[in-house]
Amino acid sequence: MNVAEQDYRIWKNENFVIEYTITSSLWDEILINDFHEKLNKVLDEIYKQTDLISNNLKILISISFSGDKKVMELNNCFGKKKSATNVLSFPSNHKFNNKLFLGDIIFSIETIIKEAKRDNKSLQNHLTHLFIHAVLHLLGYDHVSDAQAERMENLEIAILKTLNINNPYD
Repeated sequence: MNVAEQDYRIWKNENFVIEYTITSSLWDEILINDFHEKLNKVLDEIYKQTDLISNNLKILISISFSGDKKVMELNNCFGKKKSATNVLSFPSNHKFNNKLFLGDIIFSIETIIKEAKRDNKSLQNHLTHLFIHAVLHLLGYDHVSDAQAERMENLEIAILKTLNINNPYD
């Protein structure tokens, strides 16, 4: 896939609609497919273990599988940082037509690969953890204070455990 090309996909279950674009040729099709296959179980666990109550609303999330360049641009524009990060979350919580748009998630594959190698983690498990982390941000969880960070990390660890993924903070 050429960097200028975008691959657009939609994934649905009874509670969620996830629309995603792959905007970087660096993303491996096997990694994307593995992520897609795990999505049901991951979202079910987030749904069970958070305060997410749909009230018969379909939950929408937009994901961009991108790279460092795009994430640096967004960080510079919105976060006032001049560097790339592994994932960004932009909460929305906009309701319309029996749907709740939680927000946007943008991943950077270069940073995710570097971190997975550095920390000796599987790329799939690291991506799954970052997705959970990002969705929790969309739901209002944060890690600004130590108490908030502990609450968020404990929730991430609990969700990951149900997916047979080790504690990423060890």
